[in-house]
Amino acid sequence: MLSVTQMKFISILVFSVFILSCRKGPSLSKDEVKELSQNYIKELCKKNLECSAQYLETLPSGEQSAAKSGFSSLDQCMAEQSNQSILTDDYERITDQQIEKIKRCMDDLLKTPCSEMEQAGGIPSCRDLFPDGG
Repeated sequence: MLSVTQMKFISILVFSVFILSCRKGPSLSKDEVKELSQNYIKELCKKNLECSAQYLETLPSGEQSAAKSGFSSLDQCMAEQSNQSILTDDYERITDQQIEKIKRCMDDLLKTPCSEMEQAGGIPSCRDLFPDGG
């Protein structure tokens, strides 16, 4: 037979496991998730600007100024993407697995040269963020 102390310990343990299993959302706070999403958009804009600048350099000088007008600044890109989020607005549905995918994509985005991205059709770890092609 179990002692009262052992029964209390088992009750606390079962209750703790129950509480932890009911927890919803990622291990990051809402603010950290929002910041991660904003950082993703910022890094994507920076990479687009970097690749655009490299593309412009390949054009004959006469075509460069016309092509430049089609490219936006970092601030413009960020403003255009301000209503975008890589993660759902429903915080409780965000998983740590999704967060890790975003971090891996951002890391690859920083490391991958534009020419390599162009040849490969993007970055595989970033395509994984959009399994439905969206």
